Amino acid sequence: MYLIPGRDTSRYLKTLIDLTATCGPAYCFWLGPIPVVIVSSADHARTILNSPAAVEKAYFYRFAQLHGIFSLPAHKWRVHRKLIQPTFNQSILRSFIPVFEKKAETLVLRLSELAEKDQPFDIYRFTAKCTLDMIFATTLGTDMHIQEASTCRYLDILEELFEIVTIRIANVFLHPQWLFCCTSLYRKEVKALKEFCRPAKTILHEKRTTGMLSECSDKPFSLVDQLQSTTLDSEAIEKEIIAIIFAGNETSALTVANTILLLAMHPEVQGKLFNELRINCGLEVENIDNETLNRLTYMEMVLKESLRFLPIVPLVARKISEEIDLGEYRLPANINVVIDIFDIHRNPDYWGHDADRFRPERFEGLQYDRYAFLPFSGGSRNCIGYRYAWLSMKIMLLKVLTRYRIETDLKLEDLGTKIALTLKIANGHMVRLKKRQ
Repeated sequence: MYLIPGRDTSRYLKTLIDLTATCGPAYCFWLGPIPVVIVSSADHARTILNSPAAVEKAYFYRFAQLHGIFSLPAHKWRVHRKLIQPTFNQSILRSFIPVFEKKAETLVLRLSELAEKDQPFDIYRFTAKCTLDMIFATTLGTDMHIQEASTCRYLDILEELFEIVTIRIANVFLHPQWLFCCTSLYRKEVKALKEFCRPAKTILHEKRTTGMLSECSDKPFSLVDQLQSTTLDSEAIEKEIIAIIFAGNETSALTVANTILLLAMHPEVQGKLFNELRINCGLEVENIDNETLNRLTYMEMVLKESLRFLPIVPLVARKISEEIDLGEYRLPANINVVIDIFDIHRNPDYWGHDADRFRPERFEGLQYDRYAFLPFSGGSRNCIGYRYAWLSMKIMLLKVLTRYRIETDLKLEDLGTKIALTLKIANGHMVRLKKRQ
């Protein structure tokens, strides 16, 4: 079949769900002249993500105009991954906990103003500012005080870029660079990219000029200082830092916002989680440590269920370099294949008859297929920062839930979704907060 989507990103996911329901767990459509295979089974995902012939990202990842490990060609990605991986080790991540706690405490203070008004508001803007504060502090060692500002143009730019890239991927007429350069979207993208990259470039330039990068201690704090001790040159480090900010911020911000909204829709789950937090942490949470976070087993289930129900990255794509045998099918070399994580996560064969409901208890003792749960992708090219994200999300939820009870007028069946690289809730994360006594 041929598929030429328009600019309405709210239709993309519904189209995909309808196609999978009609065509089954493996099918091919033509995006203009380009064949794209869609697979939505855990077995196919396992085979593809673990195949040496499927390490290359699909060609349309380059539309993001970022050149870090998020989209690097396979031969460069291997080198960069090997150098960057140690900067996300457990010791370094644990050193970030005080930063995460400080920024999460600022989030709680900012929310207090809205709790007093008892009016619904979109909590995503607040979680996104918080994670942006966290990511600048931990990658660049710079306190940007983003949460203290009344507006945040940086978030608007990020959303703009995600939307542009998604529209370009879906519209084959925008794939040729020479043709894309003739459009208003291109001019909009160039301006947005320049604005997006400016803060990181400015901070890195200042650090190099003042010698702050070269004079770091034996145990440097920020990721940029860690990368400075590798063989990556200054330009490569800059690209990696910008890519980490681009790809990493929304994952945590959206997951926390989604989880808060889902908890508001399910007060019994919220109550159970609050009891766990009260017993393990008390109501005045300070000096959080890794051991405390590890005791929060129900929070882990809640976050996993949130990521299953609303996977932030609902699709991942690879270019196949050699033929791959999927059993009943063969993927030919040079074809692009998309793994439909959204439908895998909603498949009753893996998750039971209530796969379309939010029920964290399903993760209690469940021996699930690890390739039926892919919130951070899988295989060798999975998300390098998933442990970082996990820590920051737990701390944000811990701080918010011990301070506030969350309510919403939205129902689960009311949720509309759209894809703009990541999965978004079209009608917003509208909640009300009540201060706990």
